[in-house]
Amino acid sequence: MFKKVLFNVILNLIIICSAIGAVMAFKAGNYFLPLLLIAAFGLSLYYKIKLMKQVREEMKLKAEEKLKNKNPKKRS
Repeated sequence: MFKKVLFNVILNLIIICSAIGAVMAFKAGNYFLPLLLIAAFGLSLYYKIKLMKQVREEMKLKAEEKLKNKNPKKRS
């Protein structure tokens, strides 16, 4: 889980830096650098959404396992 949190923090930093850098580069009159930074932004956003889906699935599985362990089946 620590790896996923660290990966999420790194993705957040890349997203923020690429957005700010793209705006600043565009204001400076450069048109190639903003394209690269926008591509980095999109790719980072894709992996962030993918990571969020994985974490959500893992949490759902853990919750189901806890529920199974908490409520064992009763014998009739």
